[in-house]
Parts: sequence; C-alpha cells; structure tokens
Amino acid sequence: MRGEAWLGDLVRAARKLEVSTDEEWARLAALLGLGGAATTAPPVGDRRVPQPPPAADEEPVDDEDATAEPGNPAADPAGRGAAPSGEGEVRLLTPVERTAPRAFSWTVDALPAPRDTGRAEPPPHMPLFAPRSTAALLRTALARIAMEGELDFERAAEQIAQARPLAEIPRRPLPTLRHGVQILADVSVSMEPFARDVEDVIARVRAVVGAAGTQVLRFADVPARGAGTGSRGSWQPYRPPRPGTQVLILSDLGAGGPLFNPWRGTGAEWEATVGAIRRGGCEAIAFVPLPERLWSRSWRALLPVIAWDRGTTVSKVMGARR
Repeated sequence: MRGEAWLGDLVRAARKLEVSTDEEWARLAALLGLGGAATTAPPVGDRRVPQPPPAADEEPVDDEDATAEPGNPAADPAGRGAAPSGEGEVRLLTPVERTAPRAFSWTVDALPAPRDTGRAEPPPHMPLFAPRSTAALLRTALARIAMEGELDFERAAEQIAQARPLAEIPRRPLPTLRHGVQILADVSVSMEPFARDVEDVIARVRAVVGAAGTQVLRFADVPARGAGTGSRGSWQPYRPPRPGTQVLILSDLGAGGPLFNPWRGTGAEWEATVGAIRRGGCEAIAFVPLPERLWSRSWRALLPVIAWDRGTTVSKVMGARR
C-alpha cells in the first residue's frame, strides 16, 4: 500500500524548511506528490529538502542522484538505495560470533553413590509396652475372676456356725484365662502407625492365653460396621463371642487419625458395640495408643481403658479394671 501526502504535510514541511517563495512552494509540493513536476530541490535556507519516504513496496532512492526519480528502478542498478549519511543514519545489525555459556562448577563434591543398592532392612521394632512387663500386663488385663481357687475355710466355718447349709463349696477368687480371649484389632487409617504394635500384642496374647483360646477379628473404625478374620469383603456384622470370653479392643476408639476423617467411629457406635458385648455375658477392655489428654470423658464410664504406652504398669491396669 502506497503512502499518501496531504496538505497538512505540505504545511509542516514548508514551516520546517522556512519556505517563502512560490517557486519553493511548488517544488516542495512536487516532491510530496501534490502536483507539478518532480525535480531536484535546491538548498533552501542552507538546508536540503528531504525526499519523501519510500512506500512499503518501493526501493529507496539516493537523493543525491540528480537523474533519479521516485519509483524509477533504472536509477539504481543494484535495486537498493544508499543509506543516508550523518544523523539519523540507519545501519543494519550484523550477527556477532556466538560463544557457549561458561560451565558451572559446584563448590563441593557430589556425595558418593551408595554401596548397597539392595532393599534396606526395616529398623528394629520398639513395642509400646515394655517387653519385660508385657506378659504380666496382659495377664492382669485379660484374666477373669472366677470362684475356682482353694477352699475358703473361713466362709465355710461361718456358714456352718450360723446353721446354714452349704449349697456350694465356698472357694477363693482366682484369676483365670481359661475362658479365652477375643481380640478386636482396628486396621483403619488412624491405626496404620501402630500396625506393628497391634501384631506384637496379638502374638503376645497367643503366647499367654494359647493359640486355641485366642480369636482375632479385624475391623475398620468400629466393629459394628463389620469384622472378620479374612479380607474386608468377607467381613460380617460383629457378634459377641460365647459368654465368659474376655474381649480385648486394640483401637484409638475414634480419637486419632485425620481430623476430618468421615469414617471416624462415633461415640454412639462404640457405646452400642460395648453394650452388645456386655449383654452377651462378656467383658471388654481397650488398649488405646494415645495420651490420656486426648481421651473422651465417656470412655471411663463405658469400659476399662489402658494407656498403650511404656509408662503403663500392672498397678495401673488393676486400677483401671476396678
């Protein structure tokens, strides 16, 4: 597209060049393409009249060539005009030699590659209960008191002295584990950090009570939603064991894990579970791997709760079971 000059351009050019005569006005108008013949303009006021800028599709023409005309390709055999000299001269940028960036050197040496690329062994397990007192803690927590001890001579003599018949032979109380233990192991997300401790307690209970007298049921969050010995797909609604069996619950009772866990067991669900165990003629006790400041106030009234920690002693277990 060719550029066009207007009268305003002529006025601005004349003011800039201080045009005063009619001849200079005519020559300036001819140079801008506004009429007249395009001739070479002489100096005006010690200045040269600039040539109009070439169009986008037109090659520049040397203004010092008296025979060259705008748009005449024969005036420039090379097809290119000479670059104007002096102020405002436009020079083409030429590429310079490109150098590669300087290599970066670390201030310290890299660490050596590991020697053993095999699978690392897990660190040794440190159980929550003290290993030396675990067996005594489990016997105290899981034993049921049965009137199956030695003959109670004092009570028998008292009944005979009062002329009351001996309907049964009075015996002293004796803690026993012969009724067996049912373990409810929580495998929910909140108990994942204590998975090795859960397996350790299960193995310890089997060693104390016996494998035949130990039943292990796994559940997630709360047993009322389902429990079983196999995979989760085979779990069934929880049912208490036979009467007299001690039930050991290994869980945080819904107090641990993620804060916004939608599957967290509620207090009402645990109350219903413990109530079903009691109605079935069994007793329940819970090992909770959380500090006592996080315990719910309703737990102590619901069932005996033991702190699953190194600081737990036999006396604390006996105090919790009273």
